[in-house]
Amino acid sequence: MLLAVNLYVHLYHNSTKMKTVFSKFAGRLGCIIAYASVAMMVFPYTSSAVAQDKSVPVDTLAESVGLGEVVVQAPKVIHKADMDVLFPSKSAISHSQNAMGLLNHLMIPTLNVNEMAGSVKSGGEDVEIRINGRLATVDQLQTIDPSTVKRIEWIDNPGVRYDGANAVLNVVVSNPTVGGSFMAQGMQALTQPWGNGYADLKLNSGRSQWSVGFQGRYTNHVDTYREYEESFTYSDGTSVTRTESPLSGYVSQTNLRPRLAYSYINPDKTVVWVEISANKSWPMERSNTGRMSLSNSPESVILYERESTSGTTPRFNAYIEQSLPSSQTIAIDLNTSVFNGRSTHDYVETDEATGEIMTDTYTSIKDCNRTLSAELDYVKRWNRSRLTAGVRYSMARNRATRESGSVTRQYLDRTYMFAEYFQQVSKVSLTGGLGAQYLDQRTRHTGKGTFCWSFRPRFSASYRLARSSQFRLNFSTWQTTPSLSQTNATPQQIDGFQYQVGNPDLKAYNNYRAAVQYNFNFPKVTGRFEARWTRSPHQIAPYMEWKDDNLLTYFENSRGLTAWRFSFAPQIEIIPSVLTAKGSLKYYMAKSSGRGYVHKCHNWSGDVSLLAYYGNFSFMANYEVNPATLSGETISTGERTSTIALSYKWKGFMATAGMLMPFNHYSMQTELLNRYNSNRNVLRSKGFDRMPFIQVAYNFNWGRQKRDVSRIIDGEDDLHTALSFKTKNRDISSLTRF
Repeated sequence: MLLAVNLYVHLYHNSTKMKTVFSKFAGRLGCIIAYASVAMMVFPYTSSAVAQDKSVPVDTLAESVGLGEVVVQAPKVIHKADMDVLFPSKSAISHSQNAMGLLNHLMIPTLNVNEMAGSVKSGGEDVEIRINGRLATVDQLQTIDPSTVKRIEWIDNPGVRYDGANAVLNVVVSNPTVGGSFMAQGMQALTQPWGNGYADLKLNSGRSQWSVGFQGRYTNHVDTYREYEESFTYSDGTSVTRTESPLSGYVSQTNLRPRLAYSYINPDKTVVWVEISANKSWPMERSNTGRMSLSNSPESVILYERESTSGTTPRFNAYIEQSLPSSQTIAIDLNTSVFNGRSTHDYVETDEATGEIMTDTYTSIKDCNRTLSAELDYVKRWNRSRLTAGVRYSMARNRATRESGSVTRQYLDRTYMFAEYFQQVSKVSLTGGLGAQYLDQRTRHTGKGTFCWSFRPRFSASYRLARSSQFRLNFSTWQTTPSLSQTNATPQQIDGFQYQVGNPDLKAYNNYRAAVQYNFNFPKVTGRFEARWTRSPHQIAPYMEWKDDNLLTYFENSRGLTAWRFSFAPQIEIIPSVLTAKGSLKYYMAKSSGRGYVHKCHNWSGDVSLLAYYGNFSFMANYEVNPATLSGETISTGERTSTIALSYKWKGFMATAGMLMPFNHYSMQTELLNRYNSNRNVLRSKGFDRMPFIQVAYNFNWGRQKRDVSRIIDGEDDLHTALSFKTKNRDISSLTRF
């Protein structure tokens, strides 16, 4: 009540300023498209020095203070209108070996970083990683020296420029000068064949920098198992229940990514960045063997299921950025890649008593995928405002060849244009933008597909009530396109009587999100309250039908999904520079409806982390329970994970000893609520439970260090395999990161 009264008084006394804000905002927003189009066609070729970073406007500390932003010490945080900017403390830098570890030490309340698993998530969903504005991978964070990090930009409600990303984390590092560096790290489990590592060498000469390195990770037959039960209801109303008791299982994944990069930087004028890389993935296997008992038969069945995916993906990336007079910037980004690989699925049912094979299905698909993307961005800055506009084109070509010799070709062409305007006056900040996308997705031999335009308006506003309080309101939209497997009409066999058939007539659908946030900052406590609403009115979802004695899974544009999420995420500095804790508590509820069903879901989730420093030692512990989310007729419960780690750092050397799952057993669960097939699948791991590990890292620097190239955009590079369909094996890609 007091907050409401206080807010009313502030708004009343600032009514004249509010009118001015909305007047300026409406006037400039109406000219966005025309201004951006003309500006990009008439850029002068000459350049001038603009001594500031290109990633965001009005971004220096001096300008931030001039705008009356809230500053919090240890770590230092600036709550801007569209992001939180964090400046790493000396203790966080001194106890971190790379940028991935630095993120962990920053203890951002709404961000979950798992160094061992190599994941960065928020609310159970992946976060888009960027380095100086360019799209990057989690592995690339490991090659950044923490002492080179200038700031971290945390954007949990991205604008139209980010094209529907859940959240964006941008790591801003200094530009290169001279010198060089070498970084290496290796991690190995003591009880399982699991590990990962990287090495990176940077050599600098004048304005040029050469970088060569590799990342690799292996997981070799780590023990896993599942608990599975399903019930089938036939067209005549009869039903049968199958219960599986686990016998054995494992997961394997090994990959290696070498890279070679060159950059040229003329400070404040020109940036050129080129990288050649490849990702070699040896067979990623997920295998499970269990004993299946049937409710209508005293006999048992031995079930064996195995999935495997392997391939090689060479990539080429190039980036050019040019500064122009009057605080303007233009950037061009090109990406291309080719994937050649094979996906297989093997399913066998054997009568335990007689040894007779009852069902034996094998699917093998060879994929050849090609992608190409190009993007042009333009940024114009004023004292307290910014205009961003751009156009992006991406295409993907997939050729799937089955063992029978049949070939399926699928095409995707996508053009995306956007413009966004930011304006700040006094305590109020407003951002408005519009994205427009044309999608052409089709199957060659049928000619069917999706051909449509979609428009994505976005609006956000922030108001600083006091130095310790800030309100944010955000509304955004994005589009989801059907996957290649969802549109592939060729029947794919799952087991003895279940098949999946894609729908080439599926349409891309829009998603809508609105969020209200309250940020608070007190001497030793900082955090956020948030309420978020999401609506997907035509979400793509599977549905099932009996045809003769076979159960077929199809796909449709359903009647949609509506979800609410409420969260509270504080960070508490218990002992300054010694002991810090953070956590989150979330409540989720959702409703989905489609052909023959209406389902509801609600649950609690959260996490807690503790970080302590003593001399050169640091100790970290975390426990995380991800939410259960509803999509169509499936409830997916996220991972339950925990980690403890004790590290010692001396100069460039760092040693860590820790344990995965010390407080709990690893688990993920999926539950299907279909009227014809209801099942519950729980994935567990014997290998990762109570798994001790050690890690050794070393950083060697000489001269004045060069830093990664500043890039403000990056195009898409999405690869899909044709063999992607429902199996009884739970998706354990997250497990293979460990």
